[in-house]
Amino acid sequence: MTIRSAARVFASLPIALSLTAGLAFAQDGSTTVPKSPITGGNAEQGGGAPESALRPSIGQDVVPPDNAAPVEEITPAAIDEGASWEAAVEATDAPTPLIGADQAEAVNRINAYFNGITNLQGHFEQVDPNSKRTSGRFYVQRPGKIRFDYAPPSALRILADGNSLAIEDSALKTVEKYPIKSTPFRLLLTDTVDLGRDARIVGVERQDGTLAISLEDRGGEAAGRIKLYFNASPELELKEWVITDAQGLTTRVTVNNIVAGRRVATGWFDSKDFSQSPFR
Repeated sequence: MTIRSAARVFASLPIALSLTAGLAFAQDGSTTVPKSPITGGNAEQGGGAPESALRPSIGQDVVPPDNAAPVEEITPAAIDEGASWEAAVEATDAPTPLIGADQAEAVNRINAYFNGITNLQGHFEQVDPNSKRTSGRFYVQRPGKIRFDYAPPSALRILADGNSLAIEDSALKTVEKYPIKSTPFRLLLTDTVDLGRDARIVGVERQDGTLAISLEDRGGEAAGRIKLYFNASPELELKEWVITDAQGLTTRVTVNNIVAGRRVATGWFDSKDFSQSPFR
């Protein structure tokens, strides 16, 4: 598969595991402070303090103007910056990174979740890097088969029949096919899912009943990163994933109304009929 063809697959797939890059956040934190010119003058001309009170000789103490508080009495309020920082950190509900045995246990649990799937279907909602929203239905039959039907006005449908993956465009009447082993679907549709073997695990973390795992392509052929989020209690269940491409652009996909064990008709994963859609 050429780099351009691979990019087409990764950009089109809602579950595409475009496996680096990271997000680059830019923030302009500069602040402009207006400055007033300093002008000379005395108390009679400008009503200001005498120059002798503002410009002492070198080595002499500053002499305050009449009726002003002594310089030594003007002290800044005591601020414990360290305490404020610690309080802010404690108030932040940050994810807990899992390492060592805890990480291994979490990865095994995620592998077991995917390996336990035979038939699965539900709805998906996708937000692309331009904040464009699309939705549709998805179907999984492991090993090897998956289908995404995008709701109108999108004309896309994505099918994997166990051997190849097809991207159909009913508006253009086109079909593009790729070997499934050369797409990131191989991670989840293989006979035995083993993320530690087939992907590079960037990190695993836990937060508020959610388990998340970040993955990159182990071989380095597919640029990008995917982060999978699961509801961790009472049972593990995939709820969304975020794809970050090589340019740092992200696509977020959320799944819901998931039904396990429901079979679909024979041929549902075959690429052959543009009219065969749950939305028609």
